[in-house]
Amino acid sequence: MKSVEMARALTAAMSLRLPGTAGKLANKMRYVDSKGPLFHDGGLIRNITQGKHEKVYAVGISSKSRSMPALGGLLYGAAALRHDLVVANNEVSEGLQDSRVDINDMNFLGMSERLVWKEFILVYRLLSDLMITDTKPDIIFVDIPLLVSRAEQSVFLEEEDVQEDWQALLNVMGEFWQRHLNDFYPNNPDGPFLVSLQTKRDLNSAVLNAIREEGQSGSPEAIDDKIVNLIREDWGQLRRVGILRFLKGTLKAGRRTAAFYYESLSKYIKRFEPKLVSEHGLVGFHLQVGLRTPIWKVETIGKRDSWSTESLDKLAGLISYLTIHDNPKMKPLPLWFAEQLVRMPKEVLISYLKSTLAMLRDREVDQTWLEGIDTI
Repeated sequence: MKSVEMARALTAAMSLRLPGTAGKLANKMRYVDSKGPLFHDGGLIRNITQGKHEKVYAVGISSKSRSMPALGGLLYGAAALRHDLVVANNEVSEGLQDSRVDINDMNFLGMSERLVWKEFILVYRLLSDLMITDTKPDIIFVDIPLLVSRAEQSVFLEEEDVQEDWQALLNVMGEFWQRHLNDFYPNNPDGPFLVSLQTKRDLNSAVLNAIREEGQSGSPEAIDDKIVNLIREDWGQLRRVGILRFLKGTLKAGRRTAAFYYESLSKYIKRFEPKLVSEHGLVGFHLQVGLRTPIWKVETIGKRDSWSTESLDKLAGLISYLTIHDNPKMKPLPLWFAEQLVRMPKEVLISYLKSTLAMLRDREVDQTWLEGIDTI
C-alpha cells in the first residue's frame, strides 16, 4: 500500500526546508573555520608529537555482555579479555591473553546498569591480575570509563538483589584502587599509563566547559587569556554550532585538545564512584590520530599539577604510535585486538539455558541438595 499524499508532503517539506538547512549548516561551518586557527594559536588545540620508541609493551582490555529473557527473569553473560603485545623496531609481537567470564540469571530490576557493573567487575579483575605481575606494561588501555557516573547508578538500589550487585562492584573497585592508585603514572613516574579510551558517543563539551568555568585553572596546560574570554563570550554560539562539529572542524589529523581537570566540570564529580579516584582527580583530553580515525576522549588519573604538557604530549604520542592504521574502526592496537577477540555469543546463553532446563527436569539440583541425607 502506498500513500501518495505522504510522498507529496515529504517532497514539499524537503524542497521548502533544504535551502534553510544548507544555510544554517554553512553558517556553522564558517564559524568553525574562522575560529579554528584562534583556538590552535591560543593553545586549546595542539599538535600530537609522535616520539621515537624502541620498544613498547602495551595491554588492551575490553568487555562485552549479552542477555536474554528466560524463566521469568533474565539470563546474562559478561566477558572481559586482556590482550598483550610488544612493538619493537616496527614489528608487533603478540603476547599473553587472559579472560574472565560471568554467566548467571537476574531479575529485571535495573538490568541495563547491572550488566554494565558485571563488565566493570571483570575488567577490574583482569587489571588486578596484571598489576601484581613482575613486569609492568608501558601503557594499559580499557574501553570502560574510570568512574561509574550517576547515570550508571541504578534507581533500584534499595532492592536487595540490586544492592548486592552494586556492593560487589564497589568492593572490587575499592580494593583495586586502594592497592594500585599510586602504582600508575603520574603518581609513580616509572609506572604505566592507565588510559580509558572512549568513542564519539561519550564526547561532550568537557574541555570547553572546564575552561569556561575555571579559566586557566581548568587545564594543566597554558591557555591564552584571549581564548578563555572567547569561549565565555561565544558560549551560546559554540553550543548552537555543536561540540562534535566544533571538534571535527578544529582537531583534524594529528591534533589533540588541551587537557582538562574533571573536577572543573562539576561539583558532582566527587559523587561518582569509586570515591577514592573521584576525589583524587582525573585528567582528560580529546584527540584525532588520523584522517579517518574517530575523535577519541582520553581519560586518565591525575590530581592538579601532576601533569605537564610534556607528559601529556608523551601520552598522546604513544597512543598515536600504537594506532598503526588510519581506519574508522581502528583503535590503538592492543585495545583493537581485545575488542575483536572478546565474545559473548547468544548461542552460549541458549546452550546454558538448555542445560539448566535439562538439569531442572532431571532434578539433578534437588539430588545434590539431598545427597547424604540418609546418613544424617
